[in-house]
Amino acid sequence: MKEIATENFQRICEAYEILSDENKRQIYDIYGMEGLNSGLELGPKLNKVEEIKEQLEKLKRMKEQQKMSALFLPKGSIVANLSLPQFLDGDGIMRGMAMASAVQSQLSKSSALSLSGNLGVEENSGAGAASAVFRHQIASDSTIEFMGSVGLGSLIGVQMTRQLSLHSTATLGIAKSFHDGSINLSNVWTRQLSDTASGNIELLLGPQSSIGVGWQKKDQNTSAAGEFGTNSFGISARYTRRFSSKSHGRIAGRIGSAALEVEVGGGRKVSDFSTVRMLYTIGIRGIFWRFELHRGGQKLLIPILLSRDLNPVLATGAFVVPTSIYFILKKFVFKPYYLKREKQKALENMERTATQ
Repeated sequence: MKEIATENFQRICEAYEILSDENKRQIYDIYGMEGLNSGLELGPKLNKVEEIKEQLEKLKRMKEQQKMSALFLPKGSIVANLSLPQFLDGDGIMRGMAMASAVQSQLSKSSALSLSGNLGVEENSGAGAASAVFRHQIASDSTIEFMGSVGLGSLIGVQMTRQLSLHSTATLGIAKSFHDGSINLSNVWTRQLSDTASGNIELLLGPQSSIGVGWQKKDQNTSAAGEFGTNSFGISARYTRRFSSKSHGRIAGRIGSAALEVEVGGGRKVSDFSTVRMLYTIGIRGIFWRFELHRGGQKLLIPILLSRDLNPVLATGAFVVPTSIYFILKKFVFKPYYLKREKQKALENMERTATQ
C-alpha cells in the first residue's frame, strides 16, 4: 500500500508541474509525455505552439539521423593537389588528385561490413583499389576479420583480435598478396598505459620483415604519437586551442624518416555539421597552404605548394599575409555582421513578444 501511495503522489506532483507551466502544458497537449521526456522543456522559452511543434519535429529528425548514422556510416575524402611553381612554369596548376570513399554497415549486433575504394592520379599515372572487410564478434573478448582487396596491392587475409586482459589486446593476422604471391604474417600487442595513452609492439614476417614499437597519447586538446622500427621511425605532436565554441587554433609538428615539418593554422565551425580550416605548413617538402572543408564524414582537402625551396622571405610572407587578412576581416566585416544579425534577431523576438 505504501508503494502504491508513493507512486500516486509522484504522479500528482508531475501533473501539477505540467499544469503550472504553460510551455510544458502546450507540449503535453500536442505530443503527450513523449514530448516532455524529449528534453525540450529544458531549452529556451517558446512563445507559440507552432514554434514548439517545429522544435519537436527538428529533435525527431536529429534522432532519426543519429539512428541511421549508427547503422550506416559513410566516409569520404577528396584531395586536390595544386602547385604554384608548376603553374608559373606553364604546366598547369593541378599537380594530382586523389579520392577515397568508405561505407560501414552494421549487419547485426555482432557483425559489420565495410566497403572502401580509392583512386589517385598524378601527372600521367594513376592507380586505384577496392577492398571489403567483414568483422564478426565471435565472443565477448574475441573478434575475427576477413578482408579482400583488388587493384593496386591485391590481397586476401584474415586476422583475429583477442582481449588478453583489462588493458591488453593481441591481434594475429595472415595475408596473401596476388601481386607477388607472398604470404605475410603480422602480430600486434597493444597495452593501455593510461586513460589517454597506449603502446604497441608490432611484428611483421614476410618479404619485408620488420619489428617496431609505438606509443600514442590523445586527450581533448593534445595528441602525440611515436613509432620506432627497423624500417622507419617517426614522431608527431599536435595541440589544439579552442577560442570559442565555434573557432579553434592548431599547431602540429612531425619528424621522422619521411617527414620534417611544422604546421600552424585554425578553423571555424560554420554550421552544425560543417567546419572550415586553413593551415600553413613548412618543411623539407616545401611551403604549403592547405584548405579543408569537413562536413559530417566527408572531407575536401586542397594543399597548395607555394615553393619547394625554403625561402625565408616567402615563408614569412606566406604566414603573415593570410593571418593579417583573417584578423582584418574578422574585426571589420565578420564580427560587425554577426553582431548586427544577433541584434536584429533580438529585436524580432521583442516585437513578437510584445504583440502577444
